[in-house]
Amino acid sequence: MGIIRAVPELERVVGERPLPVMMKSIDRLDPHCLALLAHSPAAVLGYVDAEGRQRAGLVGGTPGFAEAESTSRLRLPAPPSAAPGTGAALLVLVPGWRETLRINGTLAEDGLLVEEAFLHCGKAVIRSNLWGPAAAPGDAVEEGSVLGPAAADFLAAAPFAVIASRDGAGRADVSPKGDPPGAARMIGPATVVLADRPGNRRTDTFHNVVERPEVAVLAVVPGDYRTLEITGKAAVSTDAGLRESMAERNRTPKAVLKVDVETVRLAQNSALRDSGSWDPARHVDPADLPRPSTVWTDHLKLNETAGAAAKLVRDGVDERLLRAGLDEDYRQNL
Repeated sequence: MGIIRAVPELERVVGERPLPVMMKSIDRLDPHCLALLAHSPAAVLGYVDAEGRQRAGLVGGTPGFAEAESTSRLRLPAPPSAAPGTGAALLVLVPGWRETLRINGTLAEDGLLVEEAFLHCGKAVIRSNLWGPAAAPGDAVEEGSVLGPAAADFLAAAPFAVIASRDGAGRADVSPKGDPPGAARMIGPATVVLADRPGNRRTDTFHNVVERPEVAVLAVVPGDYRTLEITGKAAVSTDAGLRESMAERNRTPKAVLKVDVETVRLAQNSALRDSGSWDPARHVDPADLPRPSTVWTDHLKLNETAGAAAKLVRDGVDERLLRAGLDEDYRQNL
């Protein structure tokens, strides 16, 4: 099985990270971020626990649960096992909205010190139909070192998963993955795979895994108040048979993330239950949120990357053209 072990090899397969894409991030919380946080009742937190393991959990419960104390500090409920002073990342969910907000930084005693914030494209949410019809809640729970029957059934039904990872320097990231049910696929009791689908083209997870293989995967099923957390060591695979087995919409992924499972925890999640994420009456009207193309336009202009090329990107960005390109991208490149 072909395993990618170095960044140059990775970028030959999945492409380099384009400058305009990387410039969509800023180093603080601006008014757009604050508006999204005010409407969000839940988020996935990638963190490191006291034993040094990469973890992922869903936190929140009510809109505005993550409160900005300043443009560089968020107060939020962290799991008791989380280790302050380590890299952490937040994927902010807004029920009914297709985009997600990603906030990366360092975990403090009572929140997150913000180092990077950016809007993630809506393809994972669209592909998963995350805010669509909800299933009946399940009650089976499970914990162990392999995927037992309940965890396997849950994973097979899950259209949406989030991968938490860190790079060699400990900087954290959480990245959403969406597909028809089975976004993360079990190919053995201790092995899970996830495909690389078209997205925001940052490929953060793959870059991180090449440097540090520890990951956590959190899977959810619309309508279910349980979450499935899988931790283990990951590798980026280019195996042709594995890639072809994960083709969707007649598109074969360029690479697949293969996770060797170490721990499995399927459990009820009170934050998810309290968030009302699967209740259409509590979904946010997109008209009440900033337009995604406006967020990206403003963030590109706020980005402080130096150099002539970066200046050209800032000077050339046009919200109307970006909006039209985004709509076409969502139509053509799911």
